[in-house]
Amino acid sequence: MRKLITIFCVVFVLFGCEKQDAANSQEDKVLTCGSSLVAPFQCISAAGKSTLTTTKIPELHGYWNSDSYDFCVNYKSDGTGTITYKPSAFTKGSTQKIKWGAMVNSKGELLLSNSGTLYIAHESLEGSLDPQIALLSFKQSTKQWFGFDLKSVSSCPTVTGGGSTATGGNGNVIFYTKSDLSCGNITVMISNQSGTISRFINGIPACGDNTGANFSLPAGNYTFSAECSKFKWPATPITITAGQCFKMELT
Repeated sequence: MRKLITIFCVVFVLFGCEKQDAANSQEDKVLTCGSSLVAPFQCISAAGKSTLTTTKIPELHGYWNSDSYDFCVNYKSDGTGTITYKPSAFTKGSTQKIKWGAMVNSKGELLLSNSGTLYIAHESLEGSLDPQIALLSFKQSTKQWFGFDLKSVSSCPTVTGGGSTATGGNGNVIFYTKSDLSCGNITVMISNQSGTISRFINGIPACGDNTGANFSLPAGNYTFSAECSKFKWPATPITITAGQCFKMELT
């Protein structure tokens, strides 16, 4: 009888150790891009590098609309989604499929800013993504976005066209500044055309906004330059995509 008890104790101890080792192994696992990841983790390509993210942000799932910046985002729980760019006088309406996720560290813990906001990264699955939308800040506790006036809605609008001056293969670009550079009007030159920035804006304007210098040009690669009484911005390359609004801040 004592032998049976002893054998049972040894088996129990060994089995318990194996279970504990497996648990510890799972806890100690380091998450990295390039390795095999399981939901809710996925890697997002943003700013030229891969970023580890999680899609387990239930407060974010659904539709979010911005009236000021003419776009709406559908965040799906599987880490995919769609950005809808609404039509305006200068741009045609369009949609763009994306991947998204909230940035985490190698242990899968959410990365937070000093104010407690999450970093929501986006990657386009078709074409280039507006760099100003690539990384956004979201606070879970208040369901509030920072930098954009995104509000929860029941659905995103259906786009069917628009853009009276951006027909065919044209795209649009707006140049703007967020601060008073104390140098008077800024003249922007691109493709043998010029435009003027006469004042700064506290935010990010939509194409066509009168706070910036606006251009509508055929899709392609361009070089712009700008100057005011105190500063000069050297020739800088940009790419304009048909039916899209490219926003360029001068600093």
